[in-house]
Amino acid sequence: MKLFVRQWQVAYRKTEKGNILEDKSTPFTAIPNTCRYTAADPFLFSYKGVKYLFAEILDKKTNLGNLGYAVFDGNRFSPWKIVISEPYHLSYPNIFEYNGNIYIVPEANESNSIYAYKAIDFPDKWEKCPAILFNVKCVDTTFLSKDEKNLLFTYDISNEKEKKLVVYSVDLNGKAESYYSAPVSANDASARPGGNFFDYSGDTIRVSQDCNGDYGKSLVFSKVLQCDKNGYREEIIQHIAPADIKINCREVSGIHTYNTDNELEVIDMHVPDRHLYTQFRRITKKLR
Repeated sequence: MKLFVRQWQVAYRKTEKGNILEDKSTPFTAIPNTCRYTAADPFLFSYKGVKYLFAEILDKKTNLGNLGYAVFDGNRFSPWKIVISEPYHLSYPNIFEYNGNIYIVPEANESNSIYAYKAIDFPDKWEKCPAILFNVKCVDTTFLSKDEKNLLFTYDISNEKEKKLVVYSVDLNGKAESYYSAPVSANDASARPGGNFFDYSGDTIRVSQDCNGDYGKSLVFSKVLQCDKNGYREEIIQHIAPADIKINCREVSGIHTYNTDNELEVIDMHVPDRHLYTQFRRITKKLR
């Protein structure tokens, strides 16, 4: 039996020397997990001059993910606050503004649907919207507004042997249609989304995960070459593994989400869970 189980944890840094594609030396600072809750899938969002960090907050007691946030005071983040829970697992809170409203499209594949939450009283009160797509098994859905089209890039896991990245053109009021007749990618090494699109040196960059044989193996950054009704093309410009960056904690064995707002960068990382609560639950489970 391994001495410690592993957990996901979120870390951040300021982009004073450029983003992660340029700066590998400035260390990321870990945001502490608690004995009961861990965090992953971080997304940044600014509202009325306040910077929020939304994430999956995993409850070790139930082993279900919730959606929550922390607030940045200019130097550090506040403790996590859970604001959205369901009787099934939630993660990857892809948050964005659309037509004057704030939405989160979560990973909720156990519901067999893709849907959004709409902020009624940001950041604490949210309303579940009608499903955008039914009878689908998709994860890590990522919104992109481009050329007056609203696109959802999502990773279809309905067929274990043929997982694929697909794109839908959507209306968040409930309409959706396939944007491309064929999958964008079925490559385990770069298909699955790993964060929001962002601009870099005049290009649009897509973040994805290398899941080829090991979940959280590395982050993949690709330049978008074409994204229109005629097709989608991208070119990988960098792979970034845990060993390529500095984080102020030891034994990081995986990273799978990255986001930036050009002032802060956030990632998640796979690290040992040394909380006594976790060890106690693990031992009592073994005894049972």
